[in-house]
Amino acid sequence: MNNKMKFRKIKLIAIGIISLFFIVFAWYLIDRFSYANKQTDYQVNEINQDTVLTFGIIGDSWVAGHKLDSLLHQELLENGINNKIISSGHPGAKSKLIYQNLFKNKDIEHSSKFIIESNPDYCIVIAGVNDEVGQIGKEFYAHHMIMIIETLLHHQIKPIIVELPEVGIEEATNQMGFIKKYRNMTFAYFNNNGEIDNTKTYRENLNVELEKKELDDEIIFIDFDKVCAEYSNCKELYGNHSHLSKKGNGKLCKIIVEEIKKQE
Repeated sequence: MNNKMKFRKIKLIAIGIISLFFIVFAWYLIDRFSYANKQTDYQVNEINQDTVLTFGIIGDSWVAGHKLDSLLHQELLENGINNKIISSGHPGAKSKLIYQNLFKNKDIEHSSKFIIESNPDYCIVIAGVNDEVGQIGKEFYAHHMIMIIETLLHHQIKPIIVELPEVGIEEATNQMGFIKKYRNMTFAYFNNNGEIDNTKTYRENLNVELEKKELDDEIIFIDFDKVCAEYSNCKELYGNHSHLSKKGNGKLCKIIVEEIKKQE
């Protein structure tokens, strides 16, 4: 093989590797930022309800491990509300995946379909922390929150929406590895004008979409500022930059019950 043929072979290999890189990178971006397709609603058999109110909870790691169940159950009892709590949390899940989990078969890990099928009176939604920390974008977050709300309303379940939580986004970002940190900073540049702390922007965009779709009066809204208005001022309520401690979870449940009492 002469030098010309060797060079041509090396060139083809290089082009192949570069092409493969761009294909994988494009797939990654599509998978990360694409919106979920609207799922087909399913039939749910009605369950006779008694005087016990059933509350579902869906979300990410804030819900996983049933960490809110007993706290919320006890807080409701102390306020004279007989209740049953069921929950499904998916650690690391963004709002898109939390929506999709509502439609997955029950034998699939993290499926939350059983929440809908249990016909709860209310469903508490705690989502978006992974959206904001991951710099996914305000439109992505609002779009999937709206889809979750519309799904619950379709099944005559009253949504209780916990406002996008205040967390230490900048602190969490600074603790990330080099690649992940600068990846998220790049994403923030494109979808939030380079501002890392995006909580206010995401919240405002969801509020606009709720009003636009006339859903703001169809939900119970939990003002997270009543739990913590500024992460740096109430770190005792947090176990780490992105999660509440048991004390913080207790305060969150107390605020949720205060709003529920207004309904009941």
